[in-house]
Amino acid sequence: MTKATRLWFVVAMLMGCGGSAGTAPAANTANEAKPGGVVASRPVSKRGSGSVSATVGAGGGSLELDEGPRVEVPAGTVADTTDFVLKVAAKTTAFSNKESERPLGPTFSFSPPADAPSGGAIEVSFPLGSLPEGWGDPSIAYEVSAGAIVGAEDSTRTRWQYERAALSGGRVVAQLPAVTGLRMQFVLSNLESQ
Repeated sequence: MTKATRLWFVVAMLMGCGGSAGTAPAANTANEAKPGGVVASRPVSKRGSGSVSATVGAGGGSLELDEGPRVEVPAGTVADTTDFVLKVAAKTTAFSNKESERPLGPTFSFSPPADAPSGGAIEVSFPLGSLPEGWGDPSIAYEVSAGAIVGAEDSTRTRWQYERAALSGGRVVAQLPAVTGLRMQFVLSNLESQ
């Protein structure tokens, strides 16, 4: 084999081997849905610190923060693909000012708003091994829009809506028919102060 033939052979081999490696998805986005629905039927699973985002398709998925909150979007919630973001949000003092309530974990948000498919629920959870002594059933509080603030531009008033949650598998879990895209907070009720 001549020197030129060997060089041609090496170049041909390198070109043939490099084609598939250049198109492989990065490990942390391998199961994300892509526009056009290429992998939209596969569930997505993403985890991050402070904020995590994922493109979720018809197969649903799960977003989780190292700080504890997790949101599981069931299959069928979105028809095509939607970019969801789970992040630690601005802290609220709404639950620290009462003796009858105590916040559990960080305040967080999940957006955009979404409705669970008929008969399903969007599962929101936080790690909790057991309820502290003297505290009752956990709840999740989530912000809902209460209209525009009079005299303020681009501002809305919100109020907190409560739903019951339950302990399951080392987590406090809430099953929601929809998420509003605003802040959420798990809350414990003090039985002794009621």
